[in-house]
Amino acid sequence: MTINNDINDFLKKESDLTEEYVKNFLAENGIFDLDKEHQIIETAKLIAKFPWGEARTIEELLITKKFGTCTAKHLALEKCYNLLGIKCHQVISTFKWGEQGIKYPEELQKIIDEGEWIHGHNFLQIQENENVKIDIDVTWNSELKEFNFMTFPEDWDGKTSFIGLKINQRWDDIDMKSKKIELIEMLPPELRERRESFLKLFAKWIESVNHLGK
Repeated sequence: MTINNDINDFLKKESDLTEEYVKNFLAENGIFDLDKEHQIIETAKLIAKFPWGEARTIEELLITKKFGTCTAKHLALEKCYNLLGIKCHQVISTFKWGEQGIKYPEELQKIIDEGEWIHGHNFLQIQENENVKIDIDVTWNSELKEFNFMTFPEDWDGKTSFIGLKINQRWDDIDMKSKKIELIEMLPPELRERRESFLKLFAKWIESVNHLGK
């Protein structure tokens, strides 16, 4: 019981600290002073501006590294919206890198040409009411546009759905971590190895484009 209580206390403190990070982020950017419509728009724009990079937690995105993957960005955006009273949930989807029209370096394109795999991706869906649901994807920062990434629209109106990838399947409001692990485990060893090789090179390429670590 003592160990369980200690773990629960630690998780609560960690959650409280994360909430404090997010509140400070929203306050520093004047989001609490906006009406609901502009809270939705401006918060999404703020998160979209963070460069894509190999970091997966809210703390890394907002505090330590100031960049993040689709996981970090949409966890942060979800937390922001929750604190603002905006209903939303995570959407898990699959896509193939070769179907995105992205201008890859030769070494990345070569891996894709050897045979593709399905890749997991997540974004958010805002639920204004029973009939109005808006997909929102802030994964790719504007610096990636020159390579044909579908970057978040700078003039997004808060009412039009936008997904930054051409997706194949989607699952709404399910456990993100479990589904992504399941998608990876479904791959045969050869494709899993190719996926890992691709991601390492991809992260290095995007890091250089975004001038991270400099």
